[in-house]
Amino acid sequence: MTSMLSSVFMLCILAAVVIGIITKNWKISFLGMSIFMTCLAIVTSVQSDMFHLPAVVVNEPWFRTTLVDFYDNIAIISFWVVYKENNWLKSFLWIIAFIVLGSIATGLYVFLQLKKLTQGQTIEDVLCRRLPR
Repeated sequence: MTSMLSSVFMLCILAAVVIGIITKNWKISFLGMSIFMTCLAIVTSVQSDMFHLPAVVVNEPWFRTTLVDFYDNIAIISFWVVYKENNWLKSFLWIIAFIVLGSIATGLYVFLQLKKLTQGQTIEDVLCRRLPR
């Protein structure tokens, strides 16, 4: 029953993400993605020990490729954060969060950036300019 409830809950969150994308409500989409990944990480942590992966997984070339891809994305997002933030400590803390939490932190960071938008500003203002603090 718990597994079914968690599946239904995560499907509802994914539906919110899709609705956010369709309606171009980016705040809902990014917050939904963060919540979804948080739930998925919790469910996976309950079901599996991440510190003792089977050798078949660790030795799989796609596993290594996925790890490299993840950290490449972390580097790209980190460059963007350093550009956006005028505070090195804040940038550093966000980068640590990206490394430790992955897309949970990334979605939350983008959500918080979108929340700073004022009337008349667009998503381009989030991507290309420093928003008021």
